[in-house]
Amino acid sequence: MKMIVNLYIYIIVAFILASCQFSDRNMHEAIDKGETGFITDLDDKRILVKGTYYKVTNDTYIQDQHGSDLDYADLEIGMKVKPWHRGGVKKTFPGKAEAELILVLTDAKSLAEQRAVTAALDHVSKAESQRFMILEVSHLPSEHVYNIEMMNRSNLDSSFMVTVEDLTDEILYIK
Repeated sequence: MKMIVNLYIYIIVAFILASCQFSDRNMHEAIDKGETGFITDLDDKRILVKGTYYKVTNDTYIQDQHGSDLDYADLEIGMKVKPWHRGGVKKTFPGKAEAELILVLTDAKSLAEQRAVTAALDHVSKAESQRFMILEVSHLPSEHVYNIEMMNRSNLDSSFMVTVEDLTDEILYIK
């Protein structure tokens, strides 16, 4: 009987140590930088940036580039962000990661790009349920336009280009 009690004690101790080791390992996982991009979806405390949903938790820091703290409620579609995550990105589509830090870019260039991206998203969205990804934004100052390469999440076979005038945010054409 004493051997059985000792066996149970060893099993319980082993379980506790394994649990402590697992949580300690998570705390020491490397923090990786995600791709800088634009928020194209805010859903259930998650943000979609390029091809990855970043889950925002109580442990996620959200700041602007000047170090001011922000809340999830301060985030908007079209904002340019640099996400950091811990624990890798799950290989689903879109990918999934747990956000450690969301850095909102608020410099003049990022804000101008945000206006153009928001105008493009507003123009192509025909339903609330449509989800787009911004793949690339390029500014052509000599032509006074932004070319925004986009992809509809429901049609991953092809991307399309939206050209936005850089002063008025008017949509010039979609190709």
